[in-house]
Amino acid sequence: MKHSLLLFLSANHLHAQRMADGLIAEQHEFPDSDQGRHEFKTFLQSTKCPTYLLTDLIEEDFRHELVPHLVGGNRAALIKRKFEQYYRGTPFHLATHLQRQKTGRRDDDILFSALTNPSLISPWLDIILAKKIPLVGIYSVPQISAPLVKKHPSKHLLLVTWEKYSGLRQTYFSDHHLQISRLTPVHEDLTFDDAVEHELARTFQYLKNLSLLPAGQTLDVLILCHNHDRSKLEVKLPETADMRYDFTDIVELGKALKLKYNFVDSDASQIFLHHLATRPPKNNYANSTHTHYLDLSRLKNFLNLASGIILIFTALWGADSLINSRGNATVAAELEAQAKQALDEVQRVTSAFPNTYAPATDMKAGVTVMRKLITYSPTPHDVLSPISMTLERYPQMQLDELSWQMNATEPVAKNTSKDVPALVATFKGRMVDFGNNYRAMLDYLTYFEQDLMKQGYEVKVLAKPFDASPSGSITDQKAASLNELSFAIRVSRRPSILNVSDNNRPPT
Repeated sequence: MKHSLLLFLSANHLHAQRMADGLIAEQHEFPDSDQGRHEFKTFLQSTKCPTYLLTDLIEEDFRHELVPHLVGGNRAALIKRKFEQYYRGTPFHLATHLQRQKTGRRDDDILFSALTNPSLISPWLDIILAKKIPLVGIYSVPQISAPLVKKHPSKHLLLVTWEKYSGLRQTYFSDHHLQISRLTPVHEDLTFDDAVEHELARTFQYLKNLSLLPAGQTLDVLILCHNHDRSKLEVKLPETADMRYDFTDIVELGKALKLKYNFVDSDASQIFLHHLATRPPKNNYANSTHTHYLDLSRLKNFLNLASGIILIFTALWGADSLINSRGNATVAAELEAQAKQALDEVQRVTSAFPNTYAPATDMKAGVTVMRKLITYSPTPHDVLSPISMTLERYPQMQLDELSWQMNATEPVAKNTSKDVPALVATFKGRMVDFGNNYRAMLDYLTYFEQDLMKQGYEVKVLAKPFDASPSGSITDQKAASLNELSFAIRVSRRPSILNVSDNNRPPT
């Protein structure tokens, strides 16, 4: 991309870097203050290029979980429930599919993560959206660290980097999949090598306590730093049975990436910004609202491209028409002869059609049946509206599935018409927020049944939240959550005889 804007956000600082043809065109620093945000707003006045926001914050949470392998809407619903369970208070959340298990149920291995303090991001993001800047995405340093360890042979690797405005970042990978990451601020009175020596011991114990590192497994540590710091670290970090160390020279890495930047210390911010600009991850923390103006920009470019293609095609078609215009008279005569021949063939076929006359009584009977079907074939709104209004009065009944059909074989209730098919609706859902109060749950379901019966429905409970009969057992529902138990209900209704007879009367 020829022009782009790279933003690096830490807890108290925003770094802005404008890129042109792969080179740094200008850089600006904005403190986390009213004055800093005002200066950032002024800076964006002349910016309309694609923008990437990279965050390096302590408030980033990671949760690793095995979930059933689902696809489509079921998978989306499961992930949405996990977000509501873990990260209800932030819009910046992400589910990353790591791998699928090869044994057992073959569950999906998913990493749920989120930026848990949106107040650190929203003030800057609001300014970006107010200026209608095309935001590509919101990323974090752990997300874009994977390319740095892709070729490392270790299956249990801790990547250690330092970013000047945020601190010491330690990111743990298992089989090259991100598992967890920790950020520790580095104060001015603490040197880089002292911070690494102090934090590595704590992180090793932290991984052991979470059972992320197998017992007896040596932890490989890859440290990205300047040669000046490497010489100090090699003295302070002798290899042990617990940890062994590997170093990557940040200057040599910059040359390998063809990054034209002068590294004077171990600050890896430019390494991550380069990865962000050249190989951004497909998934990020931004949602469709945040990337709205990027979508508009892409749509505009697509329409411009389509307009150019149409213009070229029109010009070529016009030139071809001009070249072939001399033969139009001959073609017209041939088309006229073909049309006359086709008309004669149509008249011949039409005259051979059989007589399809139908008696008036048969036609009347058919019209009567069609009118009845049209009159008593309810629209989806007529079917769903009464049930939906009833469900709104019972907020602790959460609907998961609803189906309906017309069934002529349903039993005929008193004062209802047997000539009209019955409406049958089946819906399934969950009873929520009852805790251990099973009696209240059953009473709540009973009131719901009675409410439907008052509206003329025949109600049959297919499945209750739990079996309260003498033969039932609460222990059968150990696998179910005490706060969410399922139910299933089937309702049916036919039109009353009075309504049918009134609708069949001839108009006066």
